[in-house]
Amino acid sequence: MNRAAIDIALAAAVLVMAAALFTGAATLPPPRFEPLGSAAAPRILGGLLIVFAGIVGGRALLALWQARKHQPDTPAPTTDGSDDGKPIRTLVVLGALLSYVGALDVLAWPFVPVTTAFVVVLGATLASPRPRTLAVFAGYGALLAFALHTVFTRFLYVDL
Repeated sequence: MNRAAIDIALAAAVLVMAAALFTGAATLPPPRFEPLGSAAAPRILGGLLIVFAGIVGGRALLALWQARKHQPDTPAPTTDGSDDGKPIRTLVVLGALLSYVGALDVLAWPFVPVTTAFVVVLGATLASPRPRTLAVFAGYGALLAFALHTVFTRFLYVDL
């Protein structure tokens, strides 16, 4: 399967998850004292998932359309073995995601350092794990974690 087909399948799966979030948010009670209510975070997350799935799916559909337009009879290129690390990367990303959720939910570790570490692990897994790259991902992860923490605690009134 080529990359565009994988991206389309991923976008479709993300859209299904967003629909599940909206369905779950619809069953939550309306807000009493909070300005946005308990359904605000799932709805915001669902909306973001739809936007990002649209971007990924749209780019994949555009790539498929351009490939068919320019080279209709050319067979798909074969791999030369350079993607042999992808299954391992997938398992590491899945393990990091499960560890991240476990650290936040089960162990109740603080959000900012756990999120920063999660971004660094993902960056080291998906990019080259050189010191400069790790430092960039650490800075980006800390900035992202502080921004998310601020938005959730100050604007959405969700205690992280």
